[in-house]
Amino acid sequence: MTGPQQSDKTSPVWLRVAQREIRVRTRSKALWISTVAMIVLIVGGVIALHVFSGQTTNYKVAVTSPTAAQAVSTAAQATTDVKIEARNLPDRAAAEQAVRNGDADVFLLQDDTAGAPTWRLEAKGKPAAELQGYLAQAVAAQTMQQNAQTLGVSLPEVMRGAGLTPVELDSASDEAGYQYGVTFVFGLLFFMSCQLFGTTTANSVVEEKESRVVEVLLAAIPVRSLLVGKVVGNFVLGIVQMAAFTAAGLLTALAVGGVPHLGAIVASSGWFLVFYVLGFGTVCCLFAGLGALASRTQDVQSATAPLQMIIMVTYMVSIVGKGAVVTVASYVPIAATVTMPARIFAGTAAWWEIASSLVIASLFAALTVRIAARAYRSSVLHTGSRLSLLASLRADRAEPAAARPTGA
Repeated sequence: MTGPQQSDKTSPVWLRVAQREIRVRTRSKALWISTVAMIVLIVGGVIALHVFSGQTTNYKVAVTSPTAAQAVSTAAQATTDVKIEARNLPDRAAAEQAVRNGDADVFLLQDDTAGAPTWRLEAKGKPAAELQGYLAQAVAAQTMQQNAQTLGVSLPEVMRGAGLTPVELDSASDEAGYQYGVTFVFGLLFFMSCQLFGTTTANSVVEEKESRVVEVLLAAIPVRSLLVGKVVGNFVLGIVQMAAFTAAGLLTALAVGGVPHLGAIVASSGWFLVFYVLGFGTVCCLFAGLGALASRTQDVQSATAPLQMIIMVTYMVSIVGKGAVVTVASYVPIAATVTMPARIFAGTAAWWEIASSLVIASLFAALTVRIAARAYRSSVLHTGSRLSLLASLRADRAEPAAARPTGA
């Protein structure tokens, strides 16, 4: 008994306040329910991404001749995105009946009833565009080979200069879906943390003011220790929760395998945690400072409205932001928590841009911590009507150091 008691007495005051915040918050059922629900959602989303991205479309092509079967084989070898297989049938009537019954997707045949052989692709309705494209390429190659042999020339001579090389002017265009998904997830996680822990910090400050508990606390501990303890307690919980979300997603992705762009997702998730530490820490300080402006629980929403708006805009940028909007937002503190990791995933952020964004976020965090501390110090014992931020800062500047709460 003596050891723990002695350790508790000698530990910093702010640390004891933080431990108290953590104990109170971890007893909340809402915290555990929301955390478990989000982990289940993340794991399910990763598994769903693996299942749907790993699905291969199978096409069955009815054929009645070796020539058509060879064309189907050529088409199947030309792609790994879909599976194309030939189904040999005895005659045209059987092949057409298989298409009508759904046993085959299309019927490929070489029709020479018009005098010159022509290729036909029969389907029940309109054939799938991708299947038609692969078969058309295979038929064209096979026909040119036959014609080249008839004319006594080689196929390479016939095809000389006919190659088509694709060039991507925007390498990210084909990955827009993945980029949107990653940015949306980052924005959602940040939004949830701010709502769950940030608003809790503000409400905790106001509840202690309403019940006059803060007066008892400040008679025993410095105001700075009370503020730091509250912020650190909720900040640690937010970091632990975010680390659990990230670990759940990455471990599931590694377990199932086959998740597209896994390496880029892992790298951008690591950067997200770095920016999250700065962004979420800033938000927690601001919630504590702005929460102190209110004297009643009913006033918390109006006191924290500007910060709530910034968080909402950050979340909206993660949903609809594109191009220059995301680029500019990646340098804006708090918004950079979501947008810079998204740019890192997309491969559009240079090292100096990442470093610049981190420096700006760090300077802004230092500034907001100072402002939040001044607002909290001058407002935490205020009762009556809600103070504005400017009024609280003016009051802090005008108040003599001797009249401030203990430890301020």
